[in-house]
Amino acid sequence: WSSNNKYSLLGAMREISQMVSYEVPIVLSIIGVVMVTGSLSMQRIVEAQTVPFILLQPLGFIIYLIAASAQNNRSPMDLVEAECELVAGFHTEYSGMKFGLFYLNEYGSAFAASAIMATLFLGGWNGPLLPPYVWFAIKVFALFGMFVWMRATLPRVRIDQVMHFGWKFLLPLGLVNVFITAAEIAVWPDYPWYLLFLNMALAVVLIVGWAGMFRLRGGVPVGAER
Repeated sequence: WSSNNKYSLLGAMREISQMVSYEVPIVLSIIGVVMVTGSLSMQRIVEAQTVPFILLQPLGFIIYLIAASAQNNRSPMDLVEAECELVAGFHTEYSGMKFGLFYLNEYGSAFAASAIMATLFLGGWNGPLLPPYVWFAIKVFALFGMFVWMRATLPRVRIDQVMHFGWKFLLPLGLVNVFITAAEIAVWPDYPWYLLFLNMALAVVLIVGWAGMFRLRGGVPVGAER
C-alpha cells in the first residue's frame, strides 16, 4: 500500500488471504497428533512415535504438506511472484539483494515446515544405527525435496481455485480427521498400532470420496465460475 502501486496492493491482499485460509487446515492437521500424544511438546511427540505418525495420521500429514506449501507461497500456489505475470505482487518494488532476501525467506520457511513435519509425522530424530542428527537431517531434506519436486512438476493454479481448495476441501478433511481421531481415542485409549491400517484406509476413502463430492472441473467446483 505504501508503494502506491495497485499491483503490489492486489498481490499483497492475495497473499494475505491465502496465508490466513491455509492456517486453519495446518492447525487442524496438528491437532490430531496432539490428541494422540496428549502433549504439545515436540520432544514428547517424538518419544511417543514408536510407529511414525504418518501411518497413524496419514490424512493429517497430507493436509499439512499441501497447506504448508500454500502458506509458504510455494508452487503450484505461488500466486504472488507468478513468473507468468508482469509484476511480482508485494515485492514488485524490490530488486537485487532485497528481492533475494524475499526468496531466501521462502526457502527458509519451506525448510522449517519440513523440520516440523519430520518431527510431527516421521519420528523426528528416531532411527536405527545412524546418529539421531543424521536421521533428522535425512528426513528433513527428503521432505524439502518434495517441496522442490512439487514446484518443478505441478502447474500453477488460479487464486479462486486455491481458495476453493482450502475452504471446501482441506478444511472439511481436517475436521473429519479430528473427529475420527477423537472417536478412536475414546474407543481405544492406548491408540494401538494396528489402527494404522484403519487410518490409512480411511484417508484413501475420504480423499477420493470428498474429491468426488468436490466435483473438480479444472480445479473449480461446478458452478463456482459463475
